[in-house]
Amino acid sequence: MTSSPPAAEYAFTEELLLEGCGGPNALYVRDQARGVLGAVHAGAAITADDAGNLADLLGDRQAFVNEPTEPAHLREESRRHITAALLIHACRTDDPDLVRRLRQVAPYEVHRIDLRLPLSVPCLLSLFAGLGQEEPAVRHAAMRMARNLHRQTDITPILDIVIGELASPEQGRGWRRIAPADGARGALVGYSLGTTDLDSLCEQVAAAVDPSAPTQNALRTLAALYTVTGQFDRVTGLVGRASTRAPVIGGIHDAVCGIAWNLEHGWHVPSAGFPFAEAVTVAEGVATNAGHRKQVEAIRDRHNRLRVRAGTTAA
Repeated sequence: MTSSPPAAEYAFTEELLLEGCGGPNALYVRDQARGVLGAVHAGAAITADDAGNLADLLGDRQAFVNEPTEPAHLREESRRHITAALLIHACRTDDPDLVRRLRQVAPYEVHRIDLRLPLSVPCLLSLFAGLGQEEPAVRHAAMRMARNLHRQTDITPILDIVIGELASPEQGRGWRRIAPADGARGALVGYSLGTTDLDSLCEQVAAAVDPSAPTQNALRTLAALYTVTGQFDRVTGLVGRASTRAPVIGGIHDAVCGIAWNLEHGWHVPSAGFPFAEAVTVAEGVATNAGHRKQVEAIRDRHNRLRVRAGTTAA
C-alpha cells in the first residue's frame, strides 16, 4: 500500500505549482487542478515534495487569487480539487501526517471529499481527532463523511466521536441547515446494519443521551437502533421522553429504509427476517396527527417497494 509507483504513474503537478501563485487566469488553474485530481483518481501518485508544496499552497492566503473580472467560485473550486487529490493520495499511501496537515490548511474542504476507499486506523483518526474543537460547519461536513465511510471502512475507532455529535445543536433550516447530529445519526444507523455487537452500540448511544433534555436526533437514533434489533417495546418507551413523537416514528423510518436498502443490494443485515409489518404497526400506534401518519405511509411504501422488488427477483 505504501510502495512507490513507477515515475510514469506520478501525477503531473508542475504546471499547477507554477500557476498557483499567479497563473494566466483562474479558469486555467482550475482546469489544472481538475486534471491532477483526475489523475489521482485513476491511480496516479503525487511525489512527496509536490504533496508538501501543494499543501503549502492551500495554506497560502495569496495563492489562487482571482482577478477582479474572474468568477469568484473558481478559486474555491481549485482548492477543493487540490484538497481531494491530496487527501485521496494520503489515504491511499497511508500518510496520516499529510491528513493532519490538510485539516490545518483546508479545514472547510477536507471533510467535503467523497472518499470511496478503505482507510487505515491512523488516517481515520487523523481525519476526526479533536473534531469537537472545530466550527459547527466543519463538524457537519465531517459527520456526513463518516456516514458515507462505513461501507468501505470500519468506523469503530471513531464511534465515541460520532456518538458525541448526537448532542450537537442545530442551526438554520433548509439548505442552510447545519446539524452535525444528522450525519452522526446516519453513520450510526448504517454502522448498526453491519456490526455484530448491536447491544453494545445501543448501550453506548443510550448512555450518551442526556436524560433530562434529550435531543431529537439522539432519540431518533435510539429509536432506529432499537428498531433494527426488533426491540419495539423499547421504541414505544421513548415516546414519553420525546417532546414530539416525530423522532420516534422517524427512527423507525430510518431503520426500515436502511434494512430494505441493504436487502435489495444483498448486503449484510442483522436479520434477513426483519418484522417489517410489526414496525409499521408500532409506527401506526405512535402516530397521533396527520404529519405522523404521513411518515407512517412513507414507511409502508418503502416496505411495499421491497416486497415488489423481491417478488420480481424471485420470478
